[in-house]
Amino acid sequence: MNTLNLNEFDILDLLNEYHSELRKLAYKSEFVKNKIEELEKLYFTLKADKVSTSEVNIKSTQQESKRLTETFSGQQTVSRDKSRKPYPLSRYDQIILACIEQNGRATLSKEIFEMTKVKAIEEGIYESEEKAKSKINQCLVKLTNRRNDLKKVNYHGRGFAYALPAWFDERGKISKGHGIKLGH
Repeated sequence: MNTLNLNEFDILDLLNEYHSELRKLAYKSEFVKNKIEELEKLYFTLKADKVSTSEVNIKSTQQESKRLTETFSGQQTVSRDKSRKPYPLSRYDQIILACIEQNGRATLSKEIFEMTKVKAIEEGIYESEEKAKSKINQCLVKLTNRRNDLKKVNYHGRGFAYALPAWFDERGKISKGHGIKLGH
Protein backbone atom coordinates (compact mmCIF):
# COMPACT_ATOMS: atom_id res chain seq x y z
CA MET A 1 0.00 0.00 0.00
CA ASN A 2 1.39 3.36 -0.97
CA THR A 3 0.77 5.52 2.11
CA LEU A 4 2.11 8.64 0.41
CA ASN A 5 -1.15 9.10 -1.50
CA LEU A 6 -3.43 8.95 1.56
CA ASN A 7 -5.08 12.04 2.98
CA GLU A 8 -6.24 12.45 6.58
CA PHE A 9 -9.72 11.16 5.79
CA ASP A 10 -8.34 8.04 4.09
CA ILE A 11 -6.05 7.33 7.05
CA LEU A 12 -8.91 7.74 9.55
CA ASP A 13 -11.09 5.47 7.42
CA LEU A 14 -8.39 2.79 7.34
CA LEU A 15 -7.71 3.13 11.07
CA ASN A 16 -11.38 2.67 11.89
CA GLU A 17 -11.62 -0.31 9.54
CA TYR A 18 -8.54 -1.97 11.10
CA HIS A 19 -9.77 -1.31 14.65
CA SER A 20 -13.11 -2.84 13.70
CA GLU A 21 -11.34 -5.93 12.34
CA LEU A 22 -9.33 -6.25 15.57
CA ARG A 23 -12.55 -6.12 17.63
CA LYS A 24 -14.10 -8.81 15.43
CA LEU A 25 -11.02 -11.01 15.75
CA ALA A 26 -10.88 -10.53 19.51
CA TYR A 27 -14.52 -11.57 19.75
CA LYS A 28 -13.92 -14.62 17.55
CA SER A 29 -10.89 -15.57 19.63
CA GLU A 30 -12.86 -15.33 22.88
CA PHE A 31 -15.73 -17.31 21.34
CA VAL A 32 -13.38 -20.11 20.22
CA LYS A 33 -11.59 -20.18 23.62
CA ASN A 34 -14.95 -20.59 25.37
CA LYS A 35 -15.93 -23.43 23.02
CA ILE A 36 -12.59 -25.14 23.61
CA GLU A 37 -13.10 -24.88 27.38
CA GLU A 38 -16.61 -26.32 27.08
CA LEU A 39 -15.43 -29.21 24.92
CA GLU A 40 -12.46 -29.93 27.21
CA LYS A 41 -14.77 -30.00 30.26
CA LEU A 42 -17.11 -32.34 28.42
CA TYR A 43 -14.21 -34.55 27.34
CA PHE A 44 -12.70 -34.83 30.81
CA THR A 45 -16.12 -35.38 32.38
CA LEU A 46 -16.80 -38.19 29.94
CA LYS A 47 -13.35 -39.65 30.44
CA ALA A 48 -13.62 -39.45 34.24
CA ASP A 49 -17.01 -41.13 34.18
CA LYS A 50 -15.58 -43.75 31.82
CA VAL A 51 -18.55 -43.30 29.57
CA SER A 52 -18.14 -45.14 26.33
CA THR A 53 -18.06 -43.25 23.05
CA SER A 54 -21.26 -44.92 21.95
CA GLU A 55 -23.11 -43.32 24.85
CA VAL A 56 -21.91 -39.82 24.00
CA ASN A 57 -24.37 -37.77 22.08
CA ILE A 58 -22.24 -37.67 18.94
CA LYS A 59 -25.01 -36.09 16.91
CA SER A 60 -25.16 -32.95 19.07
CA THR A 61 -21.36 -32.67 19.00
CA GLN A 62 -21.39 -32.97 15.20
CA GLN A 63 -24.13 -30.33 14.97
CA GLU A 64 -22.12 -27.98 17.19
CA SER A 65 -19.03 -28.60 15.07
CA LYS A 66 -20.98 -27.90 11.88
CA ARG A 67 -22.43 -24.71 13.38
CA LEU A 68 -18.96 -23.51 14.40
CA THR A 69 -17.61 -24.29 10.92
CA GLU A 70 -20.45 -22.35 9.29
CA THR A 71 -20.03 -19.49 11.74
CA PHE A 72 -16.35 -19.02 10.94
CA SER A 73 -16.32 -19.88 7.23
CA GLY A 74 -15.74 -17.20 4.61
CA GLN A 75 -16.19 -13.59 5.68
CA GLN A 76 -19.18 -14.20 7.92
CA THR A 77 -19.00 -12.63 11.33
CA VAL A 78 -20.44 -13.94 14.54
CA SER A 79 -23.63 -12.20 15.51
CA ARG A 80 -23.44 -11.48 19.21
CA ASP A 81 -27.12 -11.13 19.96
CA LYS A 82 -29.77 -11.10 17.28
CA SER A 83 -32.18 -9.20 19.53
CA ARG A 84 -29.65 -6.43 20.04
CA LYS A 85 -30.91 -3.01 19.06
CA PRO A 86 -29.06 -1.19 16.29
CA TYR A 87 -26.76 1.64 17.27
CA PRO A 88 -28.90 4.79 17.66
CA LEU A 89 -28.37 7.64 15.23
CA SER A 90 -26.38 10.56 16.60
CA ARG A 91 -27.01 14.11 15.43
CA TYR A 92 -23.93 13.81 13.18
CA ASP A 93 -25.37 10.58 11.70
CA GLN A 94 -28.64 12.35 10.97
CA ILE A 95 -26.85 15.30 9.36
CA ILE A 96 -24.73 13.00 7.16
CA LEU A 97 -27.77 11.03 5.98
CA ALA A 98 -29.71 14.26 5.29
CA CYS A 99 -26.77 15.73 3.32
CA ILE A 100 -26.44 12.64 1.13
CA GLU A 101 -30.18 12.41 0.58
CA GLN A 102 -30.38 16.11 -0.23
CA ASN A 103 -27.45 15.72 -2.64
CA GLY A 104 -29.41 12.97 -4.42
CA ARG A 105 -26.34 11.02 -5.52
CA ALA A 106 -23.33 9.12 -4.23
CA THR A 107 -21.29 11.65 -2.30
CA LEU A 108 -17.53 11.71 -1.79
CA SER A 109 -16.29 11.66 1.80
CA LYS A 110 -14.67 15.07 1.23
CA GLU A 111 -18.04 16.54 0.17
CA ILE A 112 -19.77 14.89 3.11
CA PHE A 113 -17.27 16.52 5.45
CA GLU A 114 -17.78 19.95 3.90
CA MET A 115 -21.60 19.77 4.00
CA THR A 116 -21.71 18.27 7.49
CA LYS A 117 -19.25 20.83 8.83
CA VAL A 118 -21.47 23.71 7.67
CA LYS A 119 -24.56 22.13 9.25
CA ALA A 120 -22.70 21.29 12.49
CA ILE A 121 -21.49 24.89 12.78
CA GLU A 122 -25.08 26.12 12.24
CA GLU A 123 -26.33 23.81 15.00
CA GLY A 124 -23.48 24.68 17.39
CA ILE A 125 -22.12 21.13 17.66
CA TYR A 126 -18.90 21.74 15.72
CA GLU A 127 -15.79 21.67 17.95
CA SER A 128 -12.73 21.59 15.69
CA GLU A 129 -11.63 20.41 12.25
CA GLU A 130 -9.79 17.39 13.68
CA LYS A 131 -12.66 16.31 15.96
CA ALA A 132 -15.20 16.80 13.18
CA LYS A 133 -13.18 14.67 10.72
CA SER A 134 -12.82 11.93 13.31
CA LYS A 135 -16.51 12.07 14.29
CA ILE A 136 -17.71 12.07 10.68
CA ASN A 137 -15.42 9.16 9.83
CA GLN A 138 -16.72 7.18 12.83
CA CYS A 139 -20.27 7.93 11.73
CA LEU A 140 -19.58 6.76 8.18
CA VAL A 141 -18.14 3.49 9.52
CA LYS A 142 -21.18 2.99 11.75
CA LEU A 143 -23.67 3.87 8.98
CA THR A 144 -22.04 1.49 6.47
CA ASN A 145 -20.76 -1.42 8.56
CA ARG A 146 -22.96 -1.61 11.64
CA ARG A 147 -26.32 -0.20 10.59
CA ASN A 148 -26.30 -0.51 6.79
CA ASP A 149 -27.90 2.93 6.36
CA LEU A 150 -25.29 3.72 3.68
CA LYS A 151 -23.31 1.81 1.08
CA LYS A 152 -19.75 2.51 -0.01
CA VAL A 153 -19.20 3.29 -3.67
CA ASN A 154 -15.75 2.83 -5.18
CA TYR A 155 -14.44 5.34 -7.65
CA HIS A 156 -11.14 6.02 -9.39
CA GLY A 157 -9.94 8.55 -6.84
CA ARG A 158 -8.91 8.04 -3.24
CA GLY A 159 -11.34 7.04 -0.52
CA PHE A 160 -14.98 6.25 -1.08
CA ALA A 161 -18.27 7.82 -1.94
CA TYR A 162 -21.36 6.95 0.05
CA ALA A 163 -24.92 6.38 -1.16
CA LEU A 164 -28.29 5.30 0.20
CA PRO A 165 -29.07 1.58 -0.24
CA ALA A 166 -32.32 2.48 -2.05
CA TRP A 167 -30.22 3.88 -4.91
CA PHE A 168 -28.89 0.42 -5.82
CA ASP A 169 -30.54 -2.12 -8.11
CA GLU A 170 -30.97 -5.81 -7.31
CA ARG A 171 -27.51 -6.57 -8.78
CA GLY A 172 -25.85 -4.13 -6.38
CA LYS A 173 -25.15 -1.50 -9.06
CA ILE A 174 -25.90 2.12 -8.31
CA SER A 175 -28.84 3.44 -10.33
CA LYS A 176 -28.30 6.04 -13.03
CA GLY A 177 -28.75 9.53 -11.67
CA HIS A 178 -27.43 8.53 -8.26
CA GLY A 179 -23.82 7.88 -9.31
CA ILE A 180 -20.81 9.98 -8.42
CA LYS A 181 -20.64 13.37 -10.09
CA LEU A 182 -17.02 14.43 -10.54
CA GLY A 183 -15.39 17.68 -11.64
CA HIS A 184 -17.40 20.37 -9.95
